[in-house]
Amino acid sequence: MALKLAGTEEGDDSSPQGYVLTEGGFGADMGMEKFCNIKCRVSGLVPDAVVIVATTRALKMHGGGPEVTPGKPLHDTYLNENLAILEEGTKNLVKHIQNARKFGLKVIVGVNRFTYVCSCKICSYILNLSRSDTSAELDLIRNKALAAGADAAVVSSHWALGGRGAKALAEAVVAACESPSTFKFLYDVNLPIEEKISVIAKEIYGADGIQLSELAQKQVETYTKQGYGNLPSALLSCLNSLSHGIG
Repeated sequence: MALKLAGTEEGDDSSPQGYVLTEGGFGADMGMEKFCNIKCRVSGLVPDAVVIVATTRALKMHGGGPEVTPGKPLHDTYLNENLAILEEGTKNLVKHIQNARKFGLKVIVGVNRFTYVCSCKICSYILNLSRSDTSAELDLIRNKALAAGADAAVVSSHWALGGRGAKALAEAVVAACESPSTFKFLYDVNLPIEEKISVIAKEIYGADGIQLSELAQKQVETYTKQGYGNLPSALLSCLNSLSHGIG
């Protein structure tokens, strides 16, 4: 439906051609990997680029920041500048960028900027000083993303400004989509099931290798005998996945 509305289906007039964005799930480990290896393989659709969304707070959590509990006030770490914890957390972002690049995709990092303001000038001044993302934090994320291979890293202010705050990000996405796609699958679907699992574990999650339990080995053998060995593999997230704990 979205492709038809944007005028991107085969046979449509190319003059009003638009852009379709789809949410691929948590991060480049769970959602994006399955989207590329399974959905794109079955549908025949080829993505032009991937947008990875990052925030200072999420990256601080990945960097070892204090636990965040719903209903409780945020720790000062998340309300004030803390470049050390933020830099540690950008390692998570770097891995997601690397994962996306493994599929030959162009990567745009959208850094969601939080700016806390109200209509009162006094409150606006106080809140911006104590609770907004700082320029140093945003620059750190952008620089780390670009150094990791992102094609663009754009600060987006739609949280505070609505659509006009996301214009620069949208323009970066359009620019990335204008060049030909170099998309590729992570593995040959005809590889044995165990080898496909190994490729995903090593390339996406950074594992040294895999070891199947006796039960899992029997299941693999059963599926192969039943003729399912040439299907793509889907690995479920575990509590040690790259995106664990970050919504």
